[in-house]
Amino acid sequence: MPIYISTPNSIKHMMKAANTAPALLISAAIVLSGCEFSVPVTGMIGKEPAQGSATAKTSGIGTFEASTIDGLTCKGTYDSLTQTPTIWADVTCNDGRTGRLLITRSMDQLSGTATGKLSDGSMGRFVFGNLAFDQAFGSGSATTR
Repeated sequence: MPIYISTPNSIKHMMKAANTAPALLISAAIVLSGCEFSVPVTGMIGKEPAQGSATAKTSGIGTFEASTIDGLTCKGTYDSLTQTPTIWADVTCNDGRTGRLLITRSMDQLSGTATGKLSDGSMGRFVFGNLAFDQAFGSGSATTR
């Protein structure tokens, strides 16, 4: 029976590997399966509730879209294969507004938040995956569960 001796560096290495394993498994599953993986998106554009989806694609170009009941739709793309928890994404809306979102993913990279500002100064706040809006932003009228 082998005996393993842990040093502080080997423990750090094991912890780092354990933290990145779920993301690597998810990425590998997406690539190997040759498919897309979508999660719900819920939030607010200005003061209007919005909902939609975000889709990770094997090409590495992920897409997201959120729409209000009044017909406003904002969408964009992001790097779906990056392992970083924070991603910047450009947004274009069907009424001509543009903006940027700061997307922050949880450790499993399947849930998280997105916040940003459109060219007219209105703010966007969203959650995706299994995260509820009030968990991320306090009291609100949106949820994804």
